[in-house]
Amino acid sequence: MTDRDATESTSSFLSAWLAGGLLVVVGLQVFAAWQTRSVIDRMESTAVRLDHRMETTAARLEKAAIQTEQVARQVQALQTRVQRIQVVADDWEFLVDEVQKVARLQRELIKSLEDREGFDVGALPQPVDLDWTQPALHDAARVGAASIGIELTDTEVRVPARLLLKQGILEYFAVLKGGKEHEALVSLVGNLGPDDRRPKDFGIKLNNAIQALGVKRGRGIRFTPNGTRPAVGQTLYLFLEWEEAGEQVIVRAEDLVWDRMRDVQMPHDSWVFVGSSFVPGDEEGELLFAADLTAEAVATYSALNTIIDTTAPGAQDDTVFIVAGPRVPEGVDKVTFIIRTIDREPTRTFATPTGERDGE
Repeated sequence: MTDRDATESTSSFLSAWLAGGLLVVVGLQVFAAWQTRSVIDRMESTAVRLDHRMETTAARLEKAAIQTEQVARQVQALQTRVQRIQVVADDWEFLVDEVQKVARLQRELIKSLEDREGFDVGALPQPVDLDWTQPALHDAARVGAASIGIELTDTEVRVPARLLLKQGILEYFAVLKGGKEHEALVSLVGNLGPDDRRPKDFGIKLNNAIQALGVKRGRGIRFTPNGTRPAVGQTLYLFLEWEEAGEQVIVRAEDLVWDRMRDVQMPHDSWVFVGSSFVPGDEEGELLFAADLTAEAVATYSALNTIIDTTAPGAQDDTVFIVAGPRVPEGVDKVTFIIRTIDREPTRTFATPTGERDGE
């Protein structure tokens, strides 16, 4: 081999080696670029996921902050309500005891007086009965009733009320707000809020509205040497109305009361209007409406100062009447108490099997 051939051979070898090296370098650069792109893609994907998680977390934190603020406001409102309730609770037991004592003493006084020959409870000072059907008086009764949320129409009196008991013994079908609600089926609240005190004239405005339907005051239960005389007065027809499954339900008041001694519902048409009574106030010549003092509205256990009483058998025994539990609607709080002088058909009636009482 000549020197020239050797030189060319060496040159060709170096060229091939350099070309191979360049290919390797290019290949490594391509691989590195691919790896870099893969890393960048993964980082970008991770960044997107992190951004999403951060946005989700931020939204959750913001929602939690709002909920925390709402809870804080609710706790503050609850604390305020608890403080109000505590103030009322501090005086409630004393007030209940005093009212019960007054009612008991009044009942004993009237009984002792009626034991005397010739005494008539009607001789106690009472205001002159007015004809509340006269246009001016009727309008006054309507306006007075409306001021406490009671609606007076030409045919009925409608009182917003709250359902109280699902079972238990009843002394009252209805009481004025703040009365003996632990022994009543409904509380008559009108337009009063949960924390509102009952106006001092709530009972008399309700009484006037009933009289504006053309009803005259009767006479409450009396105690005489010859025995107890039941309440007497014009018959009233009482109903409860509420909304259930988008429909208005109307039932007779008696259908929600059970006579546990006879194991039947309270007989229909047994409510009578007595109109409570008036008792002397602290000022000379002052007369106070008794139902506004005792909060008695509709009695199942005859009471001296109730507005409406019952003549049903067992009315003089406070253990006879109980809630007809299965007939009381579940999940219903607000109802309307309806008073009528003319009967009407309810939208819901009940069969009268035995054993349908007190939640059985």
